[in-house]
Amino acid sequence: MTTYYGTYGQKVQYLASDPASPQLGQVWFNSTSNLLKVGVTQQGAWATGGNLSTGRGGLAGAGTQTAAAAFGGGTPGNATEEYDGTSWSPGGNLTTARVKLAGCGTQTTALAFGGQIPGSPGDSNATEEYNGTSWTGGGNLGTARQELSACGTQTTALAFPGEVNGIAANQVEEYNGTSWTAGGTYPVNQRGIAAAGTQTVALGGGGNNSPNSASFEYNGTAWTAGGSLSTGRGYGVGAGLQTSALAIGGNTPLGTQTESYDGTSWSTVGSLNTGRVLPAGAGTQTSALAAGGDPALTSTEEFTGGPTVVAKTVTGT
Repeated sequence: MTTYYGTYGQKVQYLASDPASPQLGQVWFNSTSNLLKVGVTQQGAWATGGNLSTGRGGLAGAGTQTAAAAFGGGTPGNATEEYDGTSWSPGGNLTTARVKLAGCGTQTTALAFGGQIPGSPGDSNATEEYNGTSWTGGGNLGTARQELSACGTQTTALAFPGEVNGIAANQVEEYNGTSWTAGGTYPVNQRGIAAAGTQTVALGGGGNNSPNSASFEYNGTAWTAGGSLSTGRGYGVGAGLQTSALAIGGNTPLGTQTESYDGTSWSTVGSLNTGRVLPAGAGTQTSALAAGGDPALTSTEEFTGGPTVVAKTVTGT
């Protein structure tokens, strides 16, 4: 510490706890933990949010970090909950209970489709539209499936392949608010993709089938290869847009990995506090939400991106 003072001309503070908002480059000694700390830049961080009323995995999400909807999944498979940025409250039940379904849109104009009927191996082709109060039937998917993903809005949605009769598929479908039509075929047979973007400017990353680190970009007609994820995985969730996306969680050893995409390459950002598979996701690259997930989690986490200053322990290496 004498060397530090001699070099930088300032003393190291002795503090009983870390500062609530450390400054970049600030150095202090935490007298409670007996650790030397410094303020460093971190590109994103997860914080605890309000718990779901019903713990479940295989659910879908829509909306933003402060106005989200989570629906389906677990048992009974038809529950919908709405988030206000602090807590979850009950919404209207899905007409068709299901798990491993897809969802997109907003809290008050959400779309739910596909999935597996609880207690049955059969795939669902049902589509439902939410108005913030209740769900009503929409046009059926051309191909029934589960473990699929989605992006877009209630009236301009994109359905990513998923599993058809137990086998990973490559069919992509587009919704116009009334009916589904075939879109450009996905480059690989894949399920459990982290999806982001819009119907005509979409991104798919990872998946449960090899190669599960690959990502692909869609222009409304065809798919082209994008950057590879640092950690290959499936059954996570995506958020954001094609050129500013997140891939969250999934079936890696820890299930906490979060990566950010800039339109060219993926980079690791703040890790989830709780590993989760098949959670509901919502939001953007810099303001995202992850709720629930297997094994029957109730916890919710909120992501804040962009550079922030956090405390880091100074070590000898």
